[in-house]
Amino acid sequence: MRVYEAIVPREADGMRLDGYIALSMPLLPARTVRDAFARRDVKMDGRRAPADAPVVPGARVRLYTGYEAALPVVYEDDRVLLINKPAGISCDADGRGGMTVLSLLTDRAAGEYAPRLCHRLDHPTCGLLLLCKDDESEQTLLDAFRERRMEKNYQCLVRGEMRPPADTKEAYLIKDAEAAKVRIVTHQTPGALPIATRYETLSFDGELSRLRVTLLTGRTHQIRAHMAFLSHPILGDDKYGDRGLNRRKKARSLYLCAAELTLYAGGPLAYLDGKTFSVEPPF
Repeated sequence: MRVYEAIVPREADGMRLDGYIALSMPLLPARTVRDAFARRDVKMDGRRAPADAPVVPGARVRLYTGYEAALPVVYEDDRVLLINKPAGISCDADGRGGMTVLSLLTDRAAGEYAPRLCHRLDHPTCGLLLLCKDDESEQTLLDAFRERRMEKNYQCLVRGEMRPPADTKEAYLIKDAEAAKVRIVTHQTPGALPIATRYETLSFDGELSRLRVTLLTGRTHQIRAHMAFLSHPILGDDKYGDRGLNRRKKARSLYLCAAELTLYAGGPLAYLDGKTFSVEPPF
């Protein structure tokens, strides 16, 4: 029997317990959660609780199940671990108070090593995420990502037809940390950082384009915000996108995937240099 635990954040005050579990434990299938409630194997602050119970900030939620939530492993050796991160799970602790990539992989390591994040993907973005297992590998990978020696390519579905079908676009990005959002401007202003985004159209179905996108700079929400600024928002993006299109297409998740990663780290990880890993986007 496995136990999955979450601490209710202030933002979830008053949510139904089943809704909060769906938010904080996204890798548990809906049927697994329903079965746990049916068996009365869900507790809040040590007491069995029904699905419609309102959650309270600070409460400890525990769900008991035989189901094991696992992250898909693409590659692993003694130094690194590459996973295919599902959409809807955060890399590390956030305001949802539940499972994260780091917490799940720490449990998986069972004390044999401490997994460390070398870069991050946004909560709604899926795809390749690289972690490491020791201090030397961590510093090597942090340096490689900071110096932009790694080659990362994304795929996404966006509104409309790109013209031209392939290009590199430059602009400036201003981050609003308080609003957890960014905005794009065409000229340098105080606090604005330069960005460059390269795209290539892979297909167009008359309404949506599938793009291969390469970040030449790596800023917060860069692809999402830049594509929206270009009038081609990503399908499923309710923060920067076209909510009407999302509803019409029943797009309940972000159609953005880190689909390809080529490693150039050097040092103790030189044996991986030039090796390319890829996953198929789930859309």
